Amino acid sequence: MRERDQAHRAECIRDAKVQADPMFTILIVDDNPSFRMQAARLCEREGFGTVTAGNIAELMQALASSTPDLVLIDIELPQIPGHRLGSLIRARRHVPIVLVSALSEERVRRLFEASDADGWILKPLTRDKLIAAVTRFATKQPEEAQPSRAAEPAPATSDKPYRVLVIEDEHVIAARIESVLDSIASVTLVSEGDIAIERLTHGQYDCVLLDLALPRLSGFDVLRYLMIRKPELLKATVIMTAAADESLQFIDSATVGGILRKPFAIAALSDIVASIAKR
Repeated sequence: MRERDQAHRAECIRDAKVQADPMFTILIVDDNPSFRMQAARLCEREGFGTVTAGNIAELMQALASSTPDLVLIDIELPQIPGHRLGSLIRARRHVPIVLVSALSEERVRRLFEASDADGWILKPLTRDKLIAAVTRFATKQPEEAQPSRAAEPAPATSDKPYRVLVIEDEHVIAARIESVLDSIASVTLVSEGDIAIERLTHGQYDCVLLDLALPRLSGFDVLRYLMIRKPELLKATVIMTAAADESLQFIDSATVGGILRKPFAIAALSDIVASIAKR
């Protein structure tokens, strides 16, 4: 039984990733060969194809010979700074561009605002930052939603009209949310991203309250899963986060039901859930 559970959780983790599609390609542009190698290895572990370039000439060659879905480009390139290369790149490929830099956050933000890039990441590049950028800029929803697997029946509690999945690893916060919603919703609590994806695969929910900072798989993995597998739930998903601007820039507020910055008034969640939950 334990082996079966572990195998199922591993399947959920794989399902949250990019499905190892070799057609999905990330172009990494950086004059540091060590960073290129590490970034490519990270991308490939997540199932992305990669193309790398160390200078402008190699960038032009890569754009001519490949079709990237996302460009990660270092700001501090030796010839022309990365934040000034947007028009050059888009003259050849219409592709999202994310600046990457070891400069201070304040300076990177200023350079980003003066550029025509779509986002920025502070080095080091981590898995969570990568998945956040991909989720925001390069996730393609299927033209037709894939049919869901058979869902568990909804709890037979007629006095609780809503079914809410709370994905939060801070147990005190999760318990307070459950207490506040108890009068209007049947609440399912999970604390890990892979378990959340398992619940979403097999269950039916009217609202999802999603923390971004989760162990194992991040909230961006769950959000990406929703975009691909359960797009009808996006508008009923509320992001709960204490994340800084670097992460929040990768949330499209027009796509989700709302964004709550921690700390927030948990008592207000009843009204929020009632206003966005599916009827």
